Amino acid sequence: MTRDRRHKAAIRTHQAATGVSYMVARRQLDSLGSPAATSDEVPAGVEILPPLSSWTRPVQCRWWAETAARHGPLMVVNVSSGARWWDLDDLVRGVAGATQDRPPEERDLWINLGGSSYFVTKREHLPGMAEVLAAAGALSRLTVRAVPDAAHCEHRSCRRRRGEPAEPGPAKPRRPAVRPSVEHAPMLGLAEVMQLHPHLTYFGVGAYRRSGQTPAQWNAEVAEGRTQLVSHEPSVVALATWLRENVMPIKTPKVGSYGMKHLVENALGTYVSNGELIAAALIASYPHRYITGPNLLLGMSARDIKRIRATRQATG
Repeated sequence: MTRDRRHKAAIRTHQAATGVSYMVARRQLDSLGSPAATSDEVPAGVEILPPLSSWTRPVQCRWWAETAARHGPLMVVNVSSGARWWDLDDLVRGVAGATQDRPPEERDLWINLGGSSYFVTKREHLPGMAEVLAAAGALSRLTVRAVPDAAHCEHRSCRRRRGEPAEPGPAKPRRPAVRPSVEHAPMLGLAEVMQLHPHLTYFGVGAYRRSGQTPAQWNAEVAEGRTQLVSHEPSVVALATWLRENVMPIKTPKVGSYGMKHLVENALGTYVSNGELIAAALIASYPHRYITGPNLLLGMSARDIKRIRATRQATG
């Protein structure tokens, strides 16, 4: 529908609603296009609803404040879709002085809100809009919402923009200087660990495999490695205690036992076998996962490992 046809349809709608002649309806409708007197009173049959929450974000407050500063009190309106929507929309636009047949430089405020069905216009036009829609028997099709009070919002960024001191936010809990201890699982005994892990030896998991080695030879080396590990029980238990005091457990095993063995050797200044390190970690109940070969993955804090390595480098 062209602008001229919409204008004529709006005149006929007003004529049918008021019973006046076509020319009188045209003059009345054109006169309604001039700005109405400002009024804070809400017309009968109209309810001003609160703004939508999506309009109250900090990023939009500056726009609301600047628009209100240029045009005065604002409101947001919507004419619901349905029969005669074009005619009714032209009626309220006419009151707001924003019909399409006006040159752009002569149109009054009429801004669509982000592709929605709502339009921002001046609050002073509300009585006129209510009057023409009531005359057309369509006042119930009008929805009016207030705009956010951007001049008094409590967003921290908006308070800074207005030069006001920011409201203190909730105090962040201070990180303690000493990290609180995390409850470990109970310590096990070496005999219990070796029973649970029948291939655990001084070498690690199993024994070193050589070409041509028979199963019987391999089993014999495993038995010898287990005997050797038992003979180092005091050092293994001491190592388990040191691990619990210095490395927090984590749920997911990611640290290789062989790399951890070298880290502990550097930190303590003494030799530690791969099997001793694994046995100590199992005694201390660290989460673990088997991989191929003689090593295990252990659930140990990467932050604590980094701290131990840094301390050793600083004192080394």
